[in-house]
Amino acid sequence: MDEYSDSDWNWDFYNELVEEVDDNKNIIQCFECGKCVGGCPATKVSNFNIRKIIRKVLRGDKSVLKDSDIWYCYLCERCKRVCPKDNVNIPLLIINLRNESFKKGFGPRYNDLRKYVEMSERFLTKGIVVEDSLGKALPKERIAELNEICNFARINYVFKASEINKNKKKKSKKPN
Repeated sequence: MDEYSDSDWNWDFYNELVEEVDDNKNIIQCFECGKCVGGCPATKVSNFNIRKIIRKVLRGDKSVLKDSDIWYCYLCERCKRVCPKDNVNIPLLIINLRNESFKKGFGPRYNDLRKYVEMSERFLTKGIVVEDSLGKALPKERIAELNEICNFARINYVFKASEINKNKKKKSKKPN
């Protein structure tokens, strides 16, 4: 565990996030047990580590808004379900950080979005984000909710468009 002195902590950024979204105040309860990281599908396919993100927020390190990590979260809420502390809403924090990133003029880089689209494509085609099982199947209500989110976010459209482009590339590579 990293050691920090009182001078390493700057609460301004945390206070800004709490002012924007009151529920973010609960991230201070995080005691870095690692349960959120242990079962996270995003950590299995990227360098995503929510503990590092929370640590940066609490230390006042706004560089987190430029990091790719905030774009790798799949918002599946597994972290929220396994967290031993009540009301620590990590997906809400991630959404808030993404919004702040856009407000500051950063946003995701192309490679960040590519990884997210790949994860979405696996979810839509195979019903999984990672190859290894993460535990029990999602309830039907949650699957319906995720489908609604995908429709709203036009992920199905993006997936169809990427399939059309793949097929065009395959046809153009065929020898005559």
